[in-house]
Amino acid sequence: MSEQRNPYKGRPLRPWLKLKLLERSGQPLEVELLADTGCAHAIVVQQELFERLVIRPTRNIRTNFGEMQGGWIRLYSTELGLVELVESFGCDEMARSAMRSSPDFVGVVGLPVLRMLEYGGNYDSFWIRTPT
Repeated sequence: MSEQRNPYKGRPLRPWLKLKLLERSGQPLEVELLADTGCAHAIVVQQELFERLVIRPTRNIRTNFGEMQGGWIRLYSTELGLVELVESFGCDEMARSAMRSSPDFVGVVGLPVLRMLEYGGNYDSFWIRTPT
């Protein structure tokens, strides 16, 4: 069973994950994303990064963070068994909100991705692992 365990990070302390995504060119890119179980979107990242990742556009949506541009991106964290196309969004305002906790965060990973695995946390860390 593969597992990733990360100590909470930022101010205030927040749960986060390190995931690999594939750029349109096929180049893997490792990113740190704030984990938000209340987010209904798979992944939301900075617009500039989104444009490097998106392989096909989907829909734009209006949110309390403003308009978000949608598209399919490739999640490629093979060590966790996450090789998936996920509908994701580009939104600078939401990415900035995550970066206020830590400048290392380039966006948010939400419930659609978290539900692909087992996840949880305790007093000092957040974890995610391949289901048994």
